Amino acid sequence: MGQRPPDGMIDVHFHCLPGIDDGPAAWDDSVALCRAAADEGTTTIVATPHVLREAWINDDPQTRDALVLKLNTMLGGTPAVLPGCEYFFSADAVDLVERGEWGPLTTLNRSRYLLLEFPPGELLPGTEGILHELALIGVTPIIAHPERNRTFSDDPGVLANLVARGALVQVTAGSVLGEFGVGPLAASAEFFRQDLVHLVASDAHSLTRRPPRLAAARRRVRREWGEAVEIGVFESNPLAVIRSRALPWRGLHAPASPEERPA
Repeated sequence: MGQRPPDGMIDVHFHCLPGIDDGPAAWDDSVALCRAAADEGTTTIVATPHVLREAWINDDPQTRDALVLKLNTMLGGTPAVLPGCEYFFSADAVDLVERGEWGPLTTLNRSRYLLLEFPPGELLPGTEGILHELALIGVTPIIAHPERNRTFSDDPGVLANLVARGALVQVTAGSVLGEFGVGPLAASAEFFRQDLVHLVASDAHSLTRRPPRLAAARRRVRREWGEAVEIGVFESNPLAVIRSRALPWRGLHAPASPEERPA
């Protein structure tokens, strides 16, 4: 099980480890990026380097853990940085998860939740079955930035089908703000309308190319979708993820998880 960080705004998708993917290149860049997130109210970051994606294999969790430890030391705990990864989905997902701590995948703060991204424009054959198998072994997949994937943006029903089978959805703050263009903005709005958004995260990479924008996205979500949605996707659900609990908020039209209902 992972660490128990302080409460606060939690960013569950953040590329802050230096020199291992398309995030920051050097330690100074990593520290500056994390401090920028803290300046806008983020107290906890989950480091999610790309894993098993093309040039960014990063399949040694001990190496990644060492980078997380050093970054926490350099930041002095503000913000706190927790271990995780962004896994490029593959047909052997269940086998990779079952390798446990010796395998290449790190769930978010070593919880039940695994952040994954799909190849743009396609779903692997058998995806539904693989996600179902993950659920059977106690792992809940979180689909990263589907609003930037044509498979889902062109047909939200495909995403809804995966959610119905136990997957969760994380949209990007920049998409909510229109910074990725009209298509992702419209898709993220449609996902909100259909109760298909469970988390908003920055997917930050650098101060110039993709800075942390959670605070601005939070204001936009509150204005357009209301306080209940805002609190759910920015506070209560991210906290539940890193503490390996059932999500307390599943949408405006969805009941609370049985695990979270009062006795």
